[in-house]
Amino acid sequence: MSRRIYLLILLSILVLNTGAALAERAVMPFADYRSESWYLPQSPSITSGPAASFFNPAAWSMTDKGAADFWFDDRDLRSGLDNYGLSFGRGLGFSMNTTTFGTPTDNYKIYDYLLGFSRGTRAGTFGMGYRWANGETQRTPREQALSAGFISRSNPYATFGSSAVWSLESGAAQYVFDLGIRPFGRPWFTVFGDYTANDDQAFFQDGYWGAGFEVRPVSGLHLGLKARQQLGTDEMEYSATIGLTLKSLNVTGMPRFDQNDDHASTSYLIRTNPPFPGLPINNKAPLFGKRTQYYPINLENKVITYQKFKYFDDTHVAWLDLLRVLEQVRDNEQINGVAINMAGLKVRSSLLWEFRQKIDELKASGKEVIIHLDRAGSGLYYLASSADRVTMDPLGGLHMPGMVLSRSYLKGTLEKLGIGFQAHRYFKYKSAVETLSRDNMSEADREQRQRIVDVIYETLRDGMAQSRNLTSDHMDGIIDELGELTTKDAMAAGLIDASARWDQLGQWLESERQASFAPTLLARAPRPYYDDQWGPNLKIPVVYAVGECAMDTGIKGRTTSAYLRSLVNDPQVAAVVLRADSPGGDPLPSDLITDAVIQLKKAGKPVIVSQGDVAASGGYWISMEGSQILTTPLTITGSIGVISGWLYDDGLAAKAGLTSESVSRGAHADLFSNVSFPFLGGIPRRPKNEMELARTETTIRNMYVDFVAAVATGRGLTEEAVGEVAQGRVWMGGDAIEHGLCDSFGSLSDAIDLARLQSGVQDWRNVDVVEYPPRPMFKMPSMMPGLPSVFGIGDRVNAFVMRSLMTDPQAMPDAPTIELPLGLDMLDAQYLRHINEASGQPVMMVAPDLLPDGWRQLN
Repeated sequence: MSRRIYLLILLSILVLNTGAALAERAVMPFADYRSESWYLPQSPSITSGPAASFFNPAAWSMTDKGAADFWFDDRDLRSGLDNYGLSFGRGLGFSMNTTTFGTPTDNYKIYDYLLGFSRGTRAGTFGMGYRWANGETQRTPREQALSAGFISRSNPYATFGSSAVWSLESGAAQYVFDLGIRPFGRPWFTVFGDYTANDDQAFFQDGYWGAGFEVRPVSGLHLGLKARQQLGTDEMEYSATIGLTLKSLNVTGMPRFDQNDDHASTSYLIRTNPPFPGLPINNKAPLFGKRTQYYPINLENKVITYQKFKYFDDTHVAWLDLLRVLEQVRDNEQINGVAINMAGLKVRSSLLWEFRQKIDELKASGKEVIIHLDRAGSGLYYLASSADRVTMDPLGGLHMPGMVLSRSYLKGTLEKLGIGFQAHRYFKYKSAVETLSRDNMSEADREQRQRIVDVIYETLRDGMAQSRNLTSDHMDGIIDELGELTTKDAMAAGLIDASARWDQLGQWLESERQASFAPTLLARAPRPYYDDQWGPNLKIPVVYAVGECAMDTGIKGRTTSAYLRSLVNDPQVAAVVLRADSPGGDPLPSDLITDAVIQLKKAGKPVIVSQGDVAASGGYWISMEGSQILTTPLTITGSIGVISGWLYDDGLAAKAGLTSESVSRGAHADLFSNVSFPFLGGIPRRPKNEMELARTETTIRNMYVDFVAAVATGRGLTEEAVGEVAQGRVWMGGDAIEHGLCDSFGSLSDAIDLARLQSGVQDWRNVDVVEYPPRPMFKMPSMMPGLPSVFGIGDRVNAFVMRSLMTDPQAMPDAPTIELPLGLDMLDAQYLRHINEASGQPVMMVAPDLLPDGWRQLN
């Protein structure tokens, strides 16, 4: 139910109850807001939290954490506390208010209670409750009542609240409306007012009003003034507010004065977990001296990936979660260093570089970084070498033989099987189908692959050499002369600092740094104080377009583009970050996502593209319209080109003793007729003829022209300039920047910061980073049978890709590299599936074997 409906209900009841002209009630048959709410420093919707819920139950949920509040005043008719109350809860809550009536010689108590619930977000809440009372109610009558209210905070500048109490025993009712304004959108200065009317009053004539303001010269210090029309008169009474907040405790005193400035009473409010931060002091400072603390991060045998399962997933570490920890360690002045266990760690290639950037940030902030390894290859050591101190297990080692890209060719295999293949390749570097059409590497493909090897090798080598104060030539010598290093070899070569084990680090810190491990609580996100900024936080969605370009798998073009389009008119979305990590595939899902990116930009929402391991061909198509494109030195991108191929029966059926006939109508109908094999599926029965090949070439060339034109438009280049770097050529990230295909090096974290900057969001506005797709709840148990021991063609090489048809590896964060027949892994299978399912239609894709061996398993 919307807030508008809640307001309509309250106003309707108000109209129904104000129709009769009655004599004004001397005493309301329930706790009266006008006289019993002086313990609130502001009006209910401004104060919010449990304390305010007694007069507006919606206030229970207008805070991020459950809390317990206590209040009392110094009016003294009896010994001890005469007037006090408490309230606690969040979604469900309970409140009690105790009031003493009478004179010092003749007095009595009334206990008012409220039990209720509330629901909502920081943008708005609704609550209801049941009121009752006990004590000497025969002297001051009390009636059972229903209480309801709502609070609306749609922006940082205003809060509106409304509440009502209706007697369940008579027509008595009381209505409270209040409004708060923050002219600057900040908690420094707030003005507020309230208006109270009873069922027996002409609403706009006889109600009671109040107003006030609050200033916070610094966070945690509250100063204010509140005035209200005195009950039963036209005179005013007022109270001052002096409050102090330390961490999760707030204490506020409110002396009250009458119209003659005579002191009437002083109310006190004590709040736990208040909805605003405390004084900006170091709450963790030690009483005696400074503690030296190192924050431990244990990534042993973990897989760092984009997303993980929400529950029961101890294998994966989501990169955004780890970023939050690293940034909190960086910014925490009580942390002197960080110790990271990377034994057995697996990291995506692009995240190796991004993680290394974060380690450099930690060091720049004055933190000592210690990294522990057991066995590591060049990539993991490149990351670890950036630390101030690197330790390795005594029986560990480094595997650094260099860098290689290899490719296998199936032309001869297909010929032996009796499978024909027609390559629809018209651009120099677009070599995706060479694995099926050739038996060796073309010179153009060799050129681009050698560049990939050179850039990756030099990036890793130079990074390791710089971190360990070695020359690049010296690092070349270690790689060429040793390659495989034991722990002793690594120490002798100056690549590590000590032979040790992770469980011994605490002792070493104590003896060498006089330090201990810091409490492992920093992974928690900062508390989102509801009162520090009113209204819902703005959002920057991080949208993962990872895997093959397909409609319902990989980048999931259908649903991902729909989600992006849904952000166009969402007022809470400030900007979008698109993580592009795809080797390409079907042009349609790529274009759907690109079109949604264009719509977002037209709506004034920047879209920052952050490229991952590979954003090439169709993966570059989804990148090209980004407001900015950030890449990494280890990213493979570009490949502006189109390709296709056609597999057909060239003797396979005859070798199998299988015959097939068909009837058709239409000149080309038989092109898509299959020779079907029992249990395996089918393969087209013939090659394309000259007319069909000519038509295919025209289609591919036209799509290439469109691709080049689209890149030129998206990147602000001429078509001639794009044509010079196109032809299907893949580029490493640095080369892409040089040619204008990308803008700069940058991490996912940098992309989020840039998105906020380009959106123009004020520095003080809270912004939530949300992810799409949502993280899956938990891993479903596998019910799939083992792979077949034989293979055939099967629905255009269906047996080659049987496993990939059964399971979308991008849908599960831990999709393994599964070896299929002919030594094909999952990525090879996806690639062949795309070539064949395209039925000769153009595809935008690079071959997965462009990635170095050993890196493919995390893509």
